[in-house]
Amino acid sequence: MKKRMMVTGADGFLGSRIAAYYEKKYEVIRAGRSDLNITDENAVAEFLREKTPAAVIHCAAISDVGTCENNPELSETVNLYGTVNLAKACKESGIKLLFMSSDQIYAGSRLERPNLETDQIPLINVYGRHKKQAEEKILEILPDGICLRLSWMYDFPVRGLKSSNNLLARLLKAMLQNQPICLPVHDYRGITWVQEVVKNIEPAMELPGGIYNFGSESTCSSYETGIQVLGLLAHNNDKRKLVLPNEDSFAGGIRNLAMDIGKLKSQGVDFPDTISGFEKCLENSPEYVMALLR
Repeated sequence: MKKRMMVTGADGFLGSRIAAYYEKKYEVIRAGRSDLNITDENAVAEFLREKTPAAVIHCAAISDVGTCENNPELSETVNLYGTVNLAKACKESGIKLLFMSSDQIYAGSRLERPNLETDQIPLINVYGRHKKQAEEKILEILPDGICLRLSWMYDFPVRGLKSSNNLLARLLKAMLQNQPICLPVHDYRGITWVQEVVKNIEPAMELPGGIYNFGSESTCSSYETGIQVLGLLAHNNDKRKLVLPNEDSFAGGIRNLAMDIGKLKSQGVDFPDTISGFEKCLENSPEYVMALLR
């Protein structure tokens, strides 16, 4: 009998890919928005008692930073209290919980090195604050809970799975329409191929409880990354000129979302760095690359 894995947010960008990837090995319980209201504590407890998964992969969230800023009560209800409801239900039923947290916790970082999980960073946006509070609540309720701080992710479009306006999509649009794209020069972050996150979910289930940076490392700005990736896509140095520097965003000082994944590596789980991840994505998607070169 296959082990059961439950995925919240199973109709979202990450959740849909996790569910699709693991459905051959696990009995995957897809809990999309229409299947389960995570803000209803009783409904969550009853759902988990009925489905009895071995692990819950919690991807459901209000993940748009701007939406959270404009609707802090909604963010708190879903991103914090919804997560607490799941943690309580997992504790009651003895279920493993993996929580998809965010590098936005580091949005206030001005460090000149990648951020560590133990760094005390000012919480300057609503989304990051609620993700941090959710981590703290999970580990109070479930000391063996696993909180994974994810970076910005990307993927080529996949039929039947949700797409997003990620960096790869934006660069493809710029190249195909021959229209410039502006990327900030003061914004440093790792950017991760979502399939690397997906395949590392299974080993992450075996991690000791705690918080882990979970994505590709980088020392490049978003602008520098865009230039390099567009060069990989186009094989044409002229196309790199489509990436223009945005000098205005974060001009008061760098924004550093870059993560150090040394703690994760010490447990035997690894990611390629940002540029290597893009190279790997392109190598694994030759049909898209060939279409671009026509």
